[in-house]
Amino acid sequence: MHAIYQDFLYEWRWIPYLSVIVIAGLVGYLTKVAAIEMMFKPIDYWGVHIGKFPLGWQGIIPMRAAHMTSVATNKIVGDLLTPDEVWSKIDPDALMKEIREPLMVSLDTITQEVAVSIAPEVWGNMPQAVKDRLLARIRERAPDALRDVMTDVSANVDDILDLKALTTRSLVFDKRLLQRVFRKAGKQEWRFIRRFGGIAGLAIGVVQLALYLMLHVPLINPIMGALNGFLTDWFCIKFLLFEPKRPKKYLGIFTWQGLFLKYQKEVSAELANIVADKVITAPAVIETIMQGPKSDRFFLIVEHHVGKMIEDELGIAGPAVKVLVGTGNFAKMQTLMAERVMVALPETMHAADDYITDTLDIRNVLAQRMAELPPEEFEGILRPAFHQDEWTLIGTGFALGAVAGFLQDGVLFASGISCFDFKCE
Repeated sequence: MHAIYQDFLYEWRWIPYLSVIVIAGLVGYLTKVAAIEMMFKPIDYWGVHIGKFPLGWQGIIPMRAAHMTSVATNKIVGDLLTPDEVWSKIDPDALMKEIREPLMVSLDTITQEVAVSIAPEVWGNMPQAVKDRLLARIRERAPDALRDVMTDVSANVDDILDLKALTTRSLVFDKRLLQRVFRKAGKQEWRFIRRFGGIAGLAIGVVQLALYLMLHVPLINPIMGALNGFLTDWFCIKFLLFEPKRPKKYLGIFTWQGLFLKYQKEVSAELANIVADKVITAPAVIETIMQGPKSDRFFLIVEHHVGKMIEDELGIAGPAVKVLVGTGNFAKMQTLMAERVMVALPETMHAADDYITDTLDIRNVLAQRMAELPPEEFEGILRPAFHQDEWTLIGTGFALGAVAGFLQDGVLFASGISCFDFKCE
């Protein structure tokens, strides 16, 4: 030990000893950085397959996207938002006011295209004044018809608007979006975890150096490095993020609560921002109604009201028109008109995006409701991102810590300080 004191006091060889503590701090910090990055990257699987066994890695969040999205969607859509609540805020009259102008332009084009397609001779021989009058009457009647469509949608929205399909499609197929959700929602937590890892690593490094000097065990650095990576990862992932669920006092000195739960209000606001901006948006809601898995029901509503509009506008001339174009062709005309309206509506409805966004107010509604959830329920939205692969991340910290320990031995050995002969010389 006297030689060690001389190293410190006279020969400036304390620098290699100090490196043990510094590297331990880096191990604590970098294993946290590695664990966090391994949650998010790479988006797609990177590696090779040896027979049936994969040798590589894919970020935990992209890899578990389907499961995580299913859990979060069931919570958000099932408990916090319902289709009826979302769409019931839309006023058909206010909506029509927003889309009236683009709707009129679309209707003129659709009516003429359908007439030419079904009864080209009848339409071609029709006097222009009659055509103009028919188009004018359809333009006049169309807003009422579409208002009736939207009223029927409101009455049957649970059978038409599939919010779960909307959120699942957005998050599963756009894994970068899911990645962004967790990065932004946990930005304060990730920062704290990295800093904690560095500070805890430095503390472990002091113990490590003391053991190295006292025991003269050759593998003390790799062993302590592995324990450093293991313990700090284990403590962060198992406890700091989600435990305890409610504030708890320890040793009568300080109070602690899992970070995601402590910052539940802030995390809720971040989640709500992303959901409102990227998932449950006005265009996405409209697209889901008109082109989603339940859009066939929406089409039946459109077909009914468009057909009724055509019947009403023809009035007493209806039977004569049916004779001219044929009863079968008249029915085809009604169906084709409904189909063309269905195609045109999503683009037409973009004119109402701002109105729908402001009226739905997804951002504030979702942020408030998530913030008010009991901690046990709020945890259920985020915990699946970590639960299945916690030990993989912890094991990675263990391995990286051991490698760093061997690096420490290399630094000491290169400096002429070796304990491989069970004595420092």
